[in-house]
Amino acid sequence: MSNQSQWINKDFGAFKLRFRPYTLTLNHVFTVASFSRSTTPIVLTELEYDGIIGYGEASMPPYLGESQESVLSFLNQIDLTGFNSPFQTEDILHYIDQIALKNTAAKAAIDIALHDVLGKIMNQPYYKIWGLNPDRIPPTSYTIGIDSEQMIRKKVAEADQF
Repeated sequence: MSNQSQWINKDFGAFKLRFRPYTLTLNHVFTVASFSRSTTPIVLTELEYDGIIGYGEASMPPYLGESQESVLSFLNQIDLTGFNSPFQTEDILHYIDQIALKNTAAKAAIDIALHDVLGKIMNQPYYKIWGLNPDRIPPTSYTIGIDSEQMIRKKVAEADQF
């Protein structure tokens, strides 16, 4: 699918949902034991409430078994007309989860966009909303694929902020 794909727009009254496929081009070829890739298919997602837009993304690396087509199909099944507030988070996400089994990338895109809307409404980052100390956030990882010694050193230097 082209990165020039049109947005699919769905209007549910209180909520508007927009999404479109996009191909993310990686800075470097990513290689693991069983494959190499230079792109990752994603679906960009926007959830709008009261003029506030929350952004989400469904990422589909090959090992997840999902595709842009499966995500688009799932997102097209969503009907949020039964909800009038993003503060119905638990109910909305329960509804989303019940639409179909699996489809974890599509569900994550909606979850992320919904939480982005909420954070913007409350004008707070989520670590504050949840009462977390940012100094005690657990470390994360950054995967660097198989490559030559010289290229691995370059990739490590580029990822120093992680």
